[in-house]
Amino acid sequence: MSVKAVMKTLKTGLILFVLTTFVAAGCKEVSGDDTPADNAEISNLFSAAQEVGTIASEDIDEASGLVASRSNSNYLWTHNDSGGEPIVYLMSKTGADASKARLEGAQNIDWEDIAMGPGPDDAIQYLYVGDIGDNSARRSNLTIYRVAEPDLNIANIPSTQTLPNLEAINYVYSNGARDAESLMVDPLTKDIYIVSKRESQVGLYKLPYPQSLIEMDTAEFLMNMPYSGFVGGDISMDGSEILIKTYFEIYHWPRANGTTVKDALTEKPSRLAYTAEPQGEAICFSTDGSGFFTVSEKNSADPVPLLFYRRN
Repeated sequence: MSVKAVMKTLKTGLILFVLTTFVAAGCKEVSGDDTPADNAEISNLFSAAQEVGTIASEDIDEASGLVASRSNSNYLWTHNDSGGEPIVYLMSKTGADASKARLEGAQNIDWEDIAMGPGPDDAIQYLYVGDIGDNSARRSNLTIYRVAEPDLNIANIPSTQTLPNLEAINYVYSNGARDAESLMVDPLTKDIYIVSKRESQVGLYKLPYPQSLIEMDTAEFLMNMPYSGFVGGDISMDGSEILIKTYFEIYHWPRANGTTVKDALTEKPSRLAYTAEPQGEAICFSTDGSGFFTVSEKNSADPVPLLFYRRN
């Protein structure tokens, strides 16, 4: 058994132990008056999970982020967790392997989430890859990579490609180092939002547009949120909805016209139906808004299911 395989086995055992312990002890309500208890009523905005396929690529063994393509609505982008190659993987909405794209000049120290949105050229949609993980809150700075999404409407998508003209947005937090796994881009303002993970009340941060590519950016602390353990998030393509998940729950916020992301997230969210995954860290809206997808990191030799929650 390889070293990586041993580490995978140990990691899987730890995750299962934590899940078992959590359930046995009873779901603990997160502090904060607006935090939905774990037995809060589940909204009927979306249906229960439907397995639409499994991840075919053997290269995707720690899917930590997920986002729907804007170039071609038949595809999703994902990436592996920390320490892997600086590659994003393209798959169909049933998990079929489509392509892999290397981010030229990037490093994967701890990639935790991926987003899609506008950027410097209004005619282009960009992939945003968040090297934002920091388990021990020790990193001196973090990086979000921005690169134009390639054209996926061509007859033959390359099985392997390199994405050039990569931009690196290096940043620090205004109130000290943080671990984070949730990255979102506002399609209405081009601002980048990050939600921290490990505090008893997580923090919402903003990198206002235009982000500097020369000087160190500062992620502005906006507010605490009465939750803990956020591991992935997404803003809908039209900017009207927000999803953020933990390992155990998914929350949904509507966003009214003219309000900011911060304004929306100050309101009490809906708790959505969620089929718990072994280590489910990835979530994204479908391009057409008909529902959302989730996927888990691989935890065994079994194929990893791709789940879809259809809008009711």
